[in-house]
Amino acid sequence: MTTKDDLVMTKHAQDEAMDDGISKVEIAEAISRGPRVIEGSHFLTVYRHFTVVYEIMPDNRFKIITVHLGRPKGWKGK
Repeated sequence: MTTKDDLVMTKHAQDEAMDDGISKVEIAEAISRGPRVIEGSHFLTVYRHFTVVYEIMPDNRFKIITVHLGRPKGWKGK
């Protein structure tokens, strides 16, 4: 299972998560439990009420690119 220590947050992701009230624990939970869709070189997951976009780093940690409330347009629970 992914933990908050496995996350490397970009400044943008930190700001978005803070603005939307989403914790690192919730982000780690989304990566572990949410459906994963590949979008180019990124992964996208929607879990509960928010979306996480991330990359897997060579050391198997997760670089969080952005976090935001809601689902992406056209998301059908892939």
